Amino acid sequence: MVKLADRITNLQPPPIHWTSAKILQYRDEAIEIHTHLQLASPFLASRLAAKIQNYLEVEGRRL
Repeated sequence: MVKLADRITNLQPPPIHWTSAKILQYRDEAIEIHTHLQLASPFLASRLAAKIQNYLEVEGRRL
């Protein structure tokens, strides 16, 4: 559960110096965390899924 909560907190707009590849890698890591840990806490998993979706929408404009 800590890893889910940690990624929810850290899935903020990335630093300006991150490359597109790094941004996509960070997003993919969040998806991987969600996939493997979603059963540990459905509440946190749903929050992480929402953060991932928002991250894709916001960063998709930047990529």
